This record gives sequence, structure tokens and C-alpha cells, in this order.
Amino acid sequence: MYIVLVAVLFLYVIPRIVLDVLQLNHIKKHSKSQPIILDKCSYIMAANYSMIKLKVSILRHIYELILILAWLSFGISLLSQFIMTNISGAFLSQWCILMAFICLISLISLPFSIIESKIDKKFGFNKQSFSSVISDTIKSIFIGGILFGIIFAILLWLMESVAIWWLFAFIFMFSFMLLMQVVMPRFIAPMFNKFSPLENKELEQRILELMQKVGFKSNGIFVMDASKRDGRLNAYFGGLGSSKRVVLFDTLLEKVSDDGLIAILGHELGHFKHNDVLKQIILIGIIMFCIFLAMGILCEPLCEFLGVSGGYSAIVMITFILAPIPIFLIRPIINYFSRKSEYMADDFGASCVSKKALSSALIRLVNENKSFPHSHPAFTFFYYSHPPLIDRLRALDS
Repeated sequence: MYIVLVAVLFLYVIPRIVLDVLQLNHIKKHSKSQPIILDKCSYIMAANYSMIKLKVSILRHIYELILILAWLSFGISLLSQFIMTNISGAFLSQWCILMAFICLISLISLPFSIIESKIDKKFGFNKQSFSSVISDTIKSIFIGGILFGIIFAILLWLMESVAIWWLFAFIFMFSFMLLMQVVMPRFIAPMFNKFSPLENKELEQRILELMQKVGFKSNGIFVMDASKRDGRLNAYFGGLGSSKRVVLFDTLLEKVSDDGLIAILGHELGHFKHNDVLKQIILIGIIMFCIFLAMGILCEPLCEFLGVSGGYSAIVMITFILAPIPIFLIRPIINYFSRKSEYMADDFGASCVSKKALSSALIRLVNENKSFPHSHPAFTFFYYSHPPLIDRLRALDS
């Protein structure tokens, strides 16, 4: 038990706290220097927002350590014993254990979700009304309950029925992930936001010509009513296959010029042109394969080592708790290649209009999203999937 807990502490919790402290001190230092990119008021606001979020993040890491200790020490065994005592039938009890586990995880994380929501509201990002929050929560519980119920039922059936269950479990989960990329834009996302056809026909024609340039086929260009929930600006290409669509936040249309918007979409299409989406899917597949392989080889001996009882559901719960550790450790490698792909996408986005158009649009995004322009190199190395804006602007200038 102590070996696992020491590993969690020194490989996961302490490194994340150290990175947050480095970033916090770095921002605190630069918040007193001459503002860059942002005006003075926005610069100070962005610094304050980042520092508050980092302080909450440090508290969350400590909170997560306590929860990991509790789950591994007694939580999994206690939950399993309680469910198995009160529910007959091996399969049903195992399924109920996992459903109860995911419900408890959601409830336990709720305090920090509320805190972060209040911080976003204080800084003008969170625009949701109370009724909208309640509505979204009910929908999320309903959809999450159905999806997790299906996933856990199939996982448990595979674990009980197939010798090399971990391989078939990987195939199922990877296929399920791809299916969700098709289902999400068409059926789930519209339950939370309204998607309307783009009314600006001139802009629509420019986007269509841009997509044709790289051979990107979509089932439409839509404007999402993001402003009713959040004040941030964004745009993305969502879905796979015939469900692919272009989604523009209404906040983006209000704040960014047409040239800037084309440059931003050009950046996103640069990822498509360079097969970054396919590379990302392959990378996720490799990571998932390794996790399920570890589940098949290590989790059962680990359950015995920890003295955790609960059958196959215990293996799933331990994986859920410990999988973030190796993912955190390989994150710098993933983000390194991601940052390189962002520079290439910037080059393509600039070629679609001009370097000036993309630079102006990126600066506008940072201003509206209140992103602090300075970041500690170690924090950037571990966490940033995109290069800092200063580096992106320098690369565009050169």
C-alpha cells in the first residue's frame, strides 16, 4: 500500500503542486511589469484570474491526494461490500458498484466545480442562469447515466466472458470513442446549445472556398449560441465522417473581423491538411491500448497487493483512479508535438489571408479570453498544447 501511495505522491501530486507554484510566482512577478499584448486593465485582470485559478488548482491537488488515499485504503472495499451485501446477483452487483462509484466521484468533485464556476462568473466568463445550470445538470446526469451504464455493462461482460478481455475491452472503448465523435455533434451537443446556419452568406462562401482548398467536407457551417453560457471566443471543426461540421461561437462573430475569422479557421484546417486529427486519434488509441494492457496484466495483482476486494469492478475503479498518473507523465511528450503542429497550422492559417490577419485575430482572442501572456517554461512544457502567444507571434513575424 505504502509503495503505491508514495508513487502517487512523488510522481503525480507533488510535481503538479510544484508546477502550479512555479506558474503562480511567475505570473505574480510579471503582473507588476510593463503590460504586453493586453491593455493595462486587462493585463492585471488576466493575471488575477490566472493566479486565483492556480491557487484553487493547488487545493484541488491536495484534495485529490486525500481522495486517492481514501479510495485505495478503504473506499473501494467498503463500497463493494455494501453493494454486494444489499444486491444479489454477481453481474448486477458489480455493475451497481461501478455506477455508484461514478456517482460518488461526480459528487466529490462538485465543490470545486462550483468554486471554479463562481470564479468564472466573477471575471465575466460564466453567463449561465440558475435555470440553465439546473437544466444542463439534469441532461448531463441523464446522458452520463445511459453512457456509463452501457460502458460498464459491456466491460464487465467482457471481463467475465473472454480470456484476453483487456484486448476486446480496448477495441470496444476505442470504437465507442469514435462513435461518440459521430453522435456528439448531431444528437448530444444540440441538447445543450442551439446551432443555427450562418447568415452571413459572403463569409459562408469564403469558408466553403477555404474548405474546398484542403478537401474538407462538412455537413454545414453553424453558429453556436455560446454567449448564453460563456463570454469566451472560439471556433472548431467537430465530428467525424459525414457528421463533420464547422462551428463558430456567436461571441467570435461579434468580436473578430471576417479576415481574422478566416485566418482562425484556416489554422484549424491546417490541422486537417497536416493529418493532425488522424495522428491524434492514433495517439489516443495507443494510450488507451497501454492502459487496457496494464489493466489486464497489473490490476489484479495490484488489487491483491493493496488488499482491495470487489472483483472485476475493483480493477475498473483502480484503473480509473491511477490512470491519470502515467497520462500526466507522458503529457509533456504529447504536448511537445502538439505545439509543433500548432506552428505549422499557424503558417497555413496565415497563408489563407495574411500574417497580420491571423496575428490580430490571435491577439483579439487573448484579450477577450483574458489569457495572461506570460508562462513559466516548465509549466508550458508540461501543460501547454499550444505555444504561448508571444512565441506564436514571433514565429509569424519571422
